[in-house]
Amino acid sequence: MRSTRDSVAALAKVSSATVSRVYNNPDAVSEDLRQRVFEAARILGYAPNPLAASLRRKGTGTLAFVEFNKTGRPYYWGSFSSFDWFFGRAVRGVQKVIGQSSWQLRFYRVGNQEELKLLEKQCDGILAYDVDTPQELSLFDGITIPAVLSHHIGDDEQGCIVRTDNLYGGELQGRYLKEMGCEKPLYITGYVESVEPHAKRLEGFLRVYPQAKVISTAIGSPASIASIQDQVEQLLAVRSIDALAAVNDLTLFDLLMRCPMDLPAVGYDASPFSSLLGKRVASVDIQSGRLYQKATEKLLSMLAGKQEASTTILPRLVRDVQ
Repeated sequence: MRSTRDSVAALAKVSSATVSRVYNNPDAVSEDLRQRVFEAARILGYAPNPLAASLRRKGTGTLAFVEFNKTGRPYYWGSFSSFDWFFGRAVRGVQKVIGQSSWQLRFYRVGNQEELKLLEKQCDGILAYDVDTPQELSLFDGITIPAVLSHHIGDDEQGCIVRTDNLYGGELQGRYLKEMGCEKPLYITGYVESVEPHAKRLEGFLRVYPQAKVISTAIGSPASIASIQDQVEQLLAVRSIDALAAVNDLTLFDLLMRCPMDLPAVGYDASPFSSLLGKRVASVDIQSGRLYQKATEKLLSMLAGKQEASTTILPRLVRDVQ
């Protein structure tokens, strides 16, 4: 006999309404109840029917994961294939919530408000990935379906936003080097005038080390590290620096592979490639999986009729990136 929501409810000793909430608004149900329902569903081989659920809701049953077209920028980290792992972590966070619900997820890329308005007719809610400019934020003016925006958005922006804190992340980098007893760090960055997260990370680092040496380069370009290599080697030769920090891991790794140095080092993003260095480095983890998991939970809560406020997921220091 085919398992049903009612049979799952009976086995889990909860109401059918609780089973429905577990799959459609899991944030509204305690962890204990969720696990009881999931275990009962596993035993009975139950899976919610997304089409039936969408008919009951009188909607499409679809959520949109939206990326924005960011072509034309002098620098955008997401355009580098070496950052695909970050996107994967974010999607895995979404999957943890969507995979236990009756919602379906579709992926879209938009470039203007007209395209976003068209998308509004094809889904019931929007998860917006890496909204990081006022122009992108303004595209949501007049959007009537629930939307949650992430992750490089300032504290003063309106809407339901799940953000990271780059200022705090820069402070974490500085605090780590302080704990290591460093007094003369070098900070490598770039595009601080046009990329606000870079500017915030540097600002946070300088709160800990106001007199730190800072070198700016066209990070991400093939010649970026080569352009500052002589400067770094000269600083090392006269012992003007005793530690190294960088605005992201790939910049740090590129420098350490070109200029091997036995100094404490800390990057940003907690990328999975540190093993290529032959040494352990520290890094700041934005926690993209947790961040987008929280964004998805908020979106499902809004779709259930609740009001949701913005929140910040603080980055964390990872002392030995693996």
